[in-house]
Amino acid sequence: MIQNILVYRSNNGCESDLVSNLTAMGYHCATFQERFADCHMDAAFMMHIMNCIREEDIQMVFSWNYVPLLATACEMQKIPYVSWICDLTGLTLLSKTILYPHNYLFCFDGIYSERLADLGCCHVYHYPLGVDADFFDDVIRRENQNRDRYIADISMTDFEDIKEKRLDTEGLSQYARGYIAGIQEAQIRVYGYNFVEKMLDEEIARDIQSKTGLELGDMFFDNPSRLAAQLVNREITETERARVVRRLSRQHRLDLYTHMRYDEGGHVAVHELSDPRGETPLIFCNSRINLNITPRSIESGIPQKVLNILACGGFCLTNYQPEIAESFEDGVDLVMYTDMEDMAQKAEWYLQNEEQRAAVARAGCEKVRERFSLRERLSGIMATVEDDMA
Repeated sequence: MIQNILVYRSNNGCESDLVSNLTAMGYHCATFQERFADCHMDAAFMMHIMNCIREEDIQMVFSWNYVPLLATACEMQKIPYVSWICDLTGLTLLSKTILYPHNYLFCFDGIYSERLADLGCCHVYHYPLGVDADFFDDVIRRENQNRDRYIADISMTDFEDIKEKRLDTEGLSQYARGYIAGIQEAQIRVYGYNFVEKMLDEEIARDIQSKTGLELGDMFFDNPSRLAAQLVNREITETERARVVRRLSRQHRLDLYTHMRYDEGGHVAVHELSDPRGETPLIFCNSRINLNITPRSIESGIPQKVLNILACGGFCLTNYQPEIAESFEDGVDLVMYTDMEDMAQKAEWYLQNEEQRAAVARAGCEKVRERFSLRERLSGIMATVEDDMA
């Protein structure tokens, strides 16, 4: 029976939600937040976490997203390592350590869950994310006096790490550059199905990998098409967001909360957030329309931001995504668009029809709180692991 859990604190910022909910469920939680230089080999990190596991009598390690070093430590101690995967932009899911038998991988994206299973992972589950609505309620109630600064017609937040490797087409042949540009332009027009990886010729993919400096070494699976697709998908996402900003700002003021650079026109206001955890709930509940543009690395899953918007009582206008369509009713709980003009028309309509907009926001809030409670999602994870260990 699991009693003591070690929660790894990364840069995610949401580990406190895990700790508070697991504690409320009756588990004792210790935390570990040391950084590492190499995700596979860091002697100091391994020594410290192994000491922590022994001193705290840890029976399970839990983290948002997959950390190979944590998997290795758990494999050495023969205890379960649970990774709840909420981001698909990193490289660690190509680590061969994902095959360790003590790993339990819960992935929010159904398509990527199948890929992990195909690689031979022993315990991999398609598992949508959850939301701690009580946390958002506390922030909104506590900071409500500051709400005026976050009132907006249309807002968009994005927090992608701009330090990640970027697509570098310099040095590629003219044919390769044109081929990649063609894939990008075709994919940006299609929602609900990602064909980038399938369309990337292996020779071009290896060239991209080499030019970008992504030679990963023997501890990773050799999958140049998947690596190159991640880079191409990132560029598609940025291009799409820039086009959305240009399209919407023709007619409406658009408030952007971002670290990215956009061309600022008369109808675009760019803000930086000093405290995303403390400010995004206020943005979501005080914006008439919250825009979600799903990163193209997410092929089918429901992004965390969609759940957060709805839990805060915000109206969510989002691109079509298969699992969003499975869990939420379009036009009832949120609103989905299928192309740029569809997005612009729906934004215009809901800004002019306040009663219908508010009704959708209320329904979405009720549904996400009923079906995506973080406490209940965690209960399912723990039951799965404990039943398997019994």
